[in-house]
Amino acid sequence: MTDYWENLMFNALSNPVAEVFLGHALAVFFMFGALLGIALGIVLVFKSHWLAPLGRVANHWVSLRFISAWLDRNISIEPWFYKHHRAAGIAVVLGAGYVFYHFALRFDKAGLMRQLGGATPRLEGLMDALVLSALVGSVAALWVGLYLWLRPSALRGIEQRSNAWVSSRRATKPLDVPHAQIDAYVMRNARGAGWLLFSASLALLLLLLRWWL
Repeated sequence: MTDYWENLMFNALSNPVAEVFLGHALAVFFMFGALLGIALGIVLVFKSHWLAPLGRVANHWVSLRFISAWLDRNISIEPWFYKHHRAAGIAVVLGAGYVFYHFALRFDKAGLMRQLGGATPRLEGLMDALVLSALVGSVAALWVGLYLWLRPSALRGIEQRSNAWVSSRRATKPLDVPHAQIDAYVMRNARGAGWLLFSASLALLLLLLRWWL
């Protein structure tokens, strides 16, 4: 299956029409970027103060901390399970039993691989890993379901250890701090940065025009 999609993608990209279209689209994109770089380079060399208002608008900081605060909330559903532990335990046991029965006795590995285009070592390994994961997961779910059904208090210790809350806000806080060092350095060395940007953009534009024509 993977080889089929890889061959399909390769054939699509090797099509002359697609190749011409992608080539021209990339050329137009880079040409626009080169022209913009030339214009910005000229402004940096001669009128760098014009970029200050543009920089304030473009560098307007939008903090995402309020979004991470919503994602970093602890939502507990354990009280509902303990309140209805018999019904929840029976449902988990039945579901785990069905998964174990299906993958242990009824799973047709050979038939599924024939439908997917034939057996390959990679596909066989993937199928074996899928079956093993399903069997191990169903046994673990069956064990949890029996305890939840018959003796839910035995799960409280495991629940407390597994539900230890680790907040991600401290880890993501450095990502939510603006860094204006590059802008400040460019504005302090506006003439040199402008000539560098102008030269690189002009070279790219000439290279594209030579390829295009």
